[in-house]
Amino acid sequence: MFSINTLIFYVAVVLVAFYLNDRNSTNYKLLESYEHNINITFGPLNLGNDSSCNALDFQLNYEKHEDLGIFLSNYASYMSMVSLFKLWTSQRNDKIFFGTLKLNDKTVSAVAKGPGHNCFEMFEQTVNIATDINKIITYGQWTLLPLSGDSRSLEICSKNFKSFQNALLYSFFNSVINDNSDNKTHSLIEAWIAAHVSVELLVLKVLNGYRYVPNIYATCGRVYFVEDCGYTLQYHMNKMNLSNRLLVAKELLTLALELADGTAHQSYSFYLTDLTADNIAVRLNKTSGLLQSLKVIDWSDVIIVVHNHGMKKTDENIHISKHIDCGPGCLSYSKEEICQSRVSDHNIYAVCKEFLSNEGRLLHEITDLNKTTKSPENEVKNLASLLNKCLWNFDDEKQSETNRLDTAKLLIKSIQLIYNFETSNITNDVK
Repeated sequence: MFSINTLIFYVAVVLVAFYLNDRNSTNYKLLESYEHNINITFGPLNLGNDSSCNALDFQLNYEKHEDLGIFLSNYASYMSMVSLFKLWTSQRNDKIFFGTLKLNDKTVSAVAKGPGHNCFEMFEQTVNIATDINKIITYGQWTLLPLSGDSRSLEICSKNFKSFQNALLYSFFNSVINDNSDNKTHSLIEAWIAAHVSVELLVLKVLNGYRYVPNIYATCGRVYFVEDCGYTLQYHMNKMNLSNRLLVAKELLTLALELADGTAHQSYSFYLTDLTADNIAVRLNKTSGLLQSLKVIDWSDVIIVVHNHGMKKTDENIHISKHIDCGPGCLSYSKEEICQSRVSDHNIYAVCKEFLSNEGRLLHEITDLNKTTKSPENEVKNLASLLNKCLWNFDDEKQSETNRLDTAKLLIKSIQLIYNFETSNITNDVK
């Protein structure tokens, strides 16, 4: 016969098991509710998208969320699930959720992104949308509204069109929307709203197809679905060998040059003002382990400059970023100076400071002149000298014969040379 204590223990176990099962069931019901709502969310950000929201099927990737620490465990608490659901509708910061998206005949790994509900509320408080839209349609006055708090809108400029923002915006919006749109005016209005609440969506549309930019799969109301480009550089940093990190450095410098020199887009230069390891995704080849792709996954903080093809390509027209030693993640820049130049070295400076310096640690074997590298000492010292030069030698008081843009090209060649030495030694070791 069971004792009283044994019976109490047995009842307690049953109750706990029932509670855990009920809690877990509730968690999944909440997530299913979220998945349903994300597919039918209404909002004016479709931008000519031809996908029907009803045809989209997005399902969360629970494992990746857990791996990234978004879920506490497989049995995340009831409150954490409620908080996850509320995040989308209550906070102003952009939301990011990983999952799979079914598109017609294929299923892809995707990221659902979009501005929080609060962001739209702040925008609506700033402007009476109905009145201002009528004014814009009638007079074509495409201007950005001053937003309150720390909200950021589209930053686009040109040396020659400083006082004609409506012309700049109208031209930029036309490069975003589909020319074959049945209702161009409506698409322009969507682009204008996105310029205040979802800048990244506009940038992704303009740079669609560029190799360092995630592909856009679909938009549905305020939510847009982009390619899942893999884990962040921050996630991989300590796991990557020198060969891989050399490839990453080369890609970052190439990206920095191409965003500024017209390679990424013939009409615009793009200057990233929040270039960190958390905003870059890398994908490694499953067989070789080497870098397969690198993409910037956050385009919210960017200065867009209209190309002035009439300006001569001289050093006087190059904006030189001033180095301020303010620690990691502290990137100083002057929007006014960037806008007033033919081209800026800001992107190069950002890469050198945030990744290739002693603090950045991406190439610590080189910056520390570590003897464990297999490359010739003179080549390692040459690369270390170029890295140091990229960071320090371009202040007004200490000009050098070459600018940062030229130095970046020399860095790419030197990095490729070191990479060839490192990989050839690995090949010889295997033999």
